[in-house]
Amino acid sequence: MYLLGRITLWGIVSLSVAHTQLKVVTLLRGTVVDQQTRTPVGTDFELRDLGGKILQQGRSDSRTGTFEAVLQPGRRYIVTFRGYNVLRQSDTIELPPSKEYAEVAHTFRVRLLRPGMELLRLHAFEPGRAVLRPSTYPALDELKQLLNRNRSLRINVHVSILDTRMLETSVTEPKPGKGPRKRGKQGAVPAAPPTLLERANQLLNARAEAVRQHLLPGVRDGEERIRIVPEIPPLPIVRPIPEAPTITVFVDQVRDLLE
Repeated sequence: MYLLGRITLWGIVSLSVAHTQLKVVTLLRGTVVDQQTRTPVGTDFELRDLGGKILQQGRSDSRTGTFEAVLQPGRRYIVTFRGYNVLRQSDTIELPPSKEYAEVAHTFRVRLLRPGMELLRLHAFEPGRAVLRPSTYPALDELKQLLNRNRSLRINVHVSILDTRMLETSVTEPKPGKGPRKRGKQGAVPAAPPTLLERANQLLNARAEAVRQHLLPGVRDGEERIRIVPEIPPLPIVRPIPEAPTITVFVDQVRDLLE
């Protein structure tokens, strides 16, 4: 009886292991191509489930753009691509249910870096302020990572104040006998308030400095590769655009060479 019990138990364990080994899977055959030319792209990828767990990491073939991943059918997955010359992007793919082994082919399109292309557009400041919104940090930090992955990349960062009302009438004239004064031989003279252009320049330069302070640290040769471009709009700004992009980033130069 004892021997029979052991054999029965071993049989149950064996069946359980066999069931686990025979779990149905689907083979994802992915192909990564350039969004513009449809040519194959070799780039890093990361595959996660909807809970954020990393299931596979790898790189698509540089000649064919292909990669493979063994997954469970009937589920959704997130595939993220990024590389030295590829803009980071995430795609969601849903595999159909299946009771037997299956293969699914899917083409993923990515954006390659090219001179003049727009990399980023952000509403990065509160109107009238020069402090970066914390919500912009992830996008700017990803930009820094891109710069470090491809050290031939140079960018132009355009900074604007289109979201802020700038009017001559918004300047409060100092009342007689109050406010800062300049003393001279002819007596005390009230200090002239800053002009509209001066106030616009002050805000714009403060914003440009905030962007510079966030982007340059940690980027090799950042002073040479990151060009900050303040953009003074036609004045006065009577009707500001509340959600206007206050930071827009363009590719200046890039070489299609592996580091």
